[in-house]
Amino acid sequence: MNLHDVVRPLINSINPDTNGVILRSAGYSTDATGKRWPKYLSAQNIVVQVQPLSGGLLRHAEFMNLQGVLRSVYCQGDTQGVMRPFYKGGDLLQFPAYPGDPISNWLITEVIETWSPGWAHVIATLQVDVPKS
Repeated sequence: MNLHDVVRPLINSINPDTNGVILRSAGYSTDATGKRWPKYLSAQNIVVQVQPLSGGLLRHAEFMNLQGVLRSVYCQGDTQGVMRPFYKGGDLLQFPAYPGDPISNWLITEVIETWSPGWAHVIATLQVDVPKS
């Protein structure tokens, strides 16, 4: 029995899902000046459930020294955060910060938990720069 499918309608009645895009990290490239730029695979449409960080996640983010505008995001698929041994900078999510706002870039900075193969719970940090592909 998939309990996530059972509670999904209840969650959406309070906080509706948001359509988003995921760009999966493919490492980085280096330009002629030596500056590194993240590389991403082609964009895929996904559904995200965006929530504020709970008290426990706020303490976790503080312990991890995560700073900036943070969101707790439940999203489809197997998402990845920063993986330094594999030279990956973390997947990028694109969704509005608030309903009706323009699309923003959110870097997955911490994977909290995964439910294979369907959903992952991550902490995403709002990005200022628009990455090059």
